Amino acid sequence: MRYFRTQYSMRRCCIPLSIIILVLLSISSVAAQTDTQLIGTKAQHEQWIKCLTSLGTGQFNQAQELIRRIKAEGIQDQKVNQVYAWLNEFNRSQSERDERRQTDYEKYVNWIKEEIEAANKAGEKGKRLWKQAIGHCEWAFRNTGDQESFRKEPWLLETLEGATRAALTYEENGKWYDAASIYIRLTDIFPYNKKYRDAFETCQEHIRLELTYAPDSDWADETKNISADMTRDAFDKIKNEYLSEPVFKEAAISGLKQILLIINNPDLAEVFKGLNDEYSVEEFRIRVNTLLNKVNRQDEITVNELNEDYFETLLQINRETRLLPETVIIREFTNGALKPLDRYSDMIWPSGVEEFNKHTQGQFPGVGIQIRKAPDEPVKVISPLANTPAYQAGIQPGDLITKINGVSSKKYTINKAVREITGRPDTYVTLTIKRSGKDEEFQVRLKRQVIKIETIKGFERDEQDVWKFMIDPNRKIGYIRMTNFTERTIDELKSILQQLKQEQDLQGLIFDLRNNPGGTLKSAIDVSDLFLPSHKNIVSTKDRYGQPWVKSTSSSLHYTDFPMIVLVNGASASAAEIVAGALQVHRRARVIGERTFGKGSVQNLLLLNTSDVAFLKLTTQLYYLPNGRCLHKDEDSTTWGVDPDVEIKLVPKEINKVYELRLKKDIIKGKDQEELTEESLKYITEYRSSTQPEDEDKDESKESKEDTDEVEDEEEEHDLPPIDREGQDLNDWPEIDPQLDAAFLLMRVRLETDQAWPKQPIDMVALPVPNPPTTH
Repeated sequence: MRYFRTQYSMRRCCIPLSIIILVLLSISSVAAQTDTQLIGTKAQHEQWIKCLTSLGTGQFNQAQELIRRIKAEGIQDQKVNQVYAWLNEFNRSQSERDERRQTDYEKYVNWIKEEIEAANKAGEKGKRLWKQAIGHCEWAFRNTGDQESFRKEPWLLETLEGATRAALTYEENGKWYDAASIYIRLTDIFPYNKKYRDAFETCQEHIRLELTYAPDSDWADETKNISADMTRDAFDKIKNEYLSEPVFKEAAISGLKQILLIINNPDLAEVFKGLNDEYSVEEFRIRVNTLLNKVNRQDEITVNELNEDYFETLLQINRETRLLPETVIIREFTNGALKPLDRYSDMIWPSGVEEFNKHTQGQFPGVGIQIRKAPDEPVKVISPLANTPAYQAGIQPGDLITKINGVSSKKYTINKAVREITGRPDTYVTLTIKRSGKDEEFQVRLKRQVIKIETIKGFERDEQDVWKFMIDPNRKIGYIRMTNFTERTIDELKSILQQLKQEQDLQGLIFDLRNNPGGTLKSAIDVSDLFLPSHKNIVSTKDRYGQPWVKSTSSSLHYTDFPMIVLVNGASASAAEIVAGALQVHRRARVIGERTFGKGSVQNLLLLNTSDVAFLKLTTQLYYLPNGRCLHKDEDSTTWGVDPDVEIKLVPKEINKVYELRLKKDIIKGKDQEELTEESLKYITEYRSSTQPEDEDKDESKESKEDTDEVEDEEEEHDLPPIDREGQDLNDWPEIDPQLDAAFLLMRVRLETDQAWPKQPIDMVALPVPNPPTTH
């Protein structure tokens, strides 16, 4: 409305709008020239401004060429010289990155061609060679400079054909992990191919079932206190509150198919003895297939029919055949029925409530240690948390927890280990510790207490293991890394910003949201509100009925008097995307890194059956940025999340190095520990010694299976092994963070020159990506 009122007033004054705009532009241009000291002649100064504009949009080589010309014309200016030196150093590093990336790319391509030749000679016995070749194709893909041309390479298409045949054979033989490791790589290279996505999800579900209900798993604890009323109530809530009109026919079909996956899997018979009764299994299968045929013949079904005709009938079939525990039937049917909705709608069963609360509330009952777990290995302590029971008891980074309350930890999953170590405050847990340099194991009895999660971190720690937030004390550039959005995050952030402003004269801030999975909507709004002026839209939502909800900034304290850069990557999700997007749209911050994850949906936590132990996490709305862009990524989306103003892509080896750098900085010494050497840090942070390509899916089933899959069964023992690449692909890249380096460069130039970053049209970030990649 403000625009139209202004336009109307101009017409009343009888002054042409075009003239007024030209006058205003002229005034602005003159003001800019009078406020800024000229660099050389007017033409040279224009070259200088063009150089800074190129730099601010990430065109680093072009900026370097422009500033080189200025210097070649004899300009001797302190700012020019300083920016020239910084830019030379940065571009030199970028050039070295490109050389390393190209070297790795050529190496992987050569390996792929060798593996294709070997696999073709092996014929039907070359499955593992095709599996290895497609793994190296993925790594080459992530190192290429032209992904669309890569997808058309003849050697890739040949590998694609061979790997697909191998995956189908693995599926036929029930080797789900081997098949999944092929499909996940095909999905990475061809993300718009639904056939690969569906195949991977099917394999992943088989893996999940086998691991969830393995003989040494804790499935009984995970299904404890589950009731059928929880599922019925969940379906009723879906009917009324889901983002779109739910199709309960799809829910019934998916739920029934999920149950058939269990009874058709012979590996589960060791746990569920009823599956050894062939007669009962066949009866169960026939009756469930009858239900499937029935629902397939119907055009649609109601929620009542889903509950009574299918869910209740399924429970009755199981009671009569006694194949599976009822809690397992309830959980698996419900999980299957939710799949047609979206990947974020989920049940939080009684066993998962405490873990969910930990991530949203920012605190949990435990002893205060960060741990890691490899298959068939003891639990490794990564770091104690400061001022917690574990820290006070002297637990040190690198300690191995061999037993938890007297039980060996080797067979525990990471989730099982966490559940055993955590517990109600004021209760005790006894850990058996094996420490490097000590011959004998020893026990530590720890009293659990409420542990507060640290969600705000700095650039590095001082000698007292306290975070330092000034990455450049001379130029007063701050650095804040936020790991999660919890209920406590805003108070932590306010305290640190107040300290930086009042005590250290903060002039510029690098705000790192990389790998931040998000958290509560309230926390995202509070953080955005802290950095934006009053009365600015932060985020809006729409439900299934198109009803909008908009949240704007308040009139309280705002930090708006210093430039900001926000770092993001593909793992920045949900609340992190709301903050980054709001700051970008309002031009409050420059966004650097890679496109964000695209988790732009609202999940409401709905209490089930008036119970305080189970919830339905249901998608009810979608998020929209102030410019109208929807953050959410669907399967075939070409536009999602937040696109960076300056894109800096990392290749796999760089990602690993950045992760190691962060992990090392997160680690604190034990209470009585003198120092942490580079050798000890390497031992603490390393997880696998394999040099072969790893799967990038985040499902725990992959992590748990990965290191045990090398044991071949009789069916595979005559297959040719992969070509041995041991020691040929060590990660010798330097420990640098290219995205942070780019942010540091831009912030230093911004403060040195006092030249604002270029203003790109706001709606540019909302445009869909043209010409999506070819699918195969």
